[in-house]
Amino acid sequence: MPQIAPKSPKTAIVTGASGGIGTIVAQTLLDEGYSVIGLARSHPDITQDSFTFVPFDASQTPELEQVCENVVKNIASVDVLIHCAAVITPTDVETMGTEDVLRQISVNLTMPVVLTSKLLPLMGKGSRIVFVNSMAATMPLAGSSIYGATKAGLRNFALSLSQEVGSRGISVSSIFPGAVLTEMLRQEMASGGSILNFVSCPARPETVAREIVSLVNKPKLERFLPALDGIFGGLCMLMPRLLRISMPVLTYFGKRGYARAIRKNIFQSRA
Repeated sequence: MPQIAPKSPKTAIVTGASGGIGTIVAQTLLDEGYSVIGLARSHPDITQDSFTFVPFDASQTPELEQVCENVVKNIASVDVLIHCAAVITPTDVETMGTEDVLRQISVNLTMPVVLTSKLLPLMGKGSRIVFVNSMAATMPLAGSSIYGATKAGLRNFALSLSQEVGSRGISVSSIFPGAVLTEMLRQEMASGGSILNFVSCPARPETVAREIVSLVNKPKLERFLPALDGIFGGLCMLMPRLLRISMPVLTYFGKRGYARAIRKNIFQSRA
């Protein structure tokens, strides 16, 4: 594991730094003068001296402990912690595999909880924590039960954490994007993901990354993208029957949106 030697007085840690959103977030923070420690399974396309890559498989619990110990040992403070790492394996409850269940729970929930816990002693007044959540936290869907459960758990963790650390001047924010045009979405749809990802046009990763960084500079407890989806998701949590009633309409628009996306070859265009 590489030694961590931040080259700037401002240090940011980004998980999932090799993903579409994570790489953009890491690069943006570098451009703003941060030393960035990127945790991911593969090295992102970043070569700046102020960037340190730490190989990290969030699904491996023993490795999580080692990474935490190495980071805590080698840096004096953490100014920004952004959790971008996530994974989804769409499947029905009856046919899901144990390994897929445990992997989603580890990457989406266990890792951000444990890593945040270990790094909190290094965070002081003015520090920022941002969780990249998902609309799945408020809109439970068939085929995404484990993913939705982990994201709902992450939302509650963030809300509780904000109450604990607010008096220390540490801000906690969560962002809830809908579908985002990334490799993760492509793989999800290839594995039978929900057609509802295309009720509206998937957001560009650059757009989501910009909103994430904005929460570092101007914290807000929760932000939904788009905001209207957040209102609808909140209503569905209050009245679960609303989602069932709306499903035929949502499915209709989702099918139309997905067909349009296929015609435009959007995934290949991004590649």
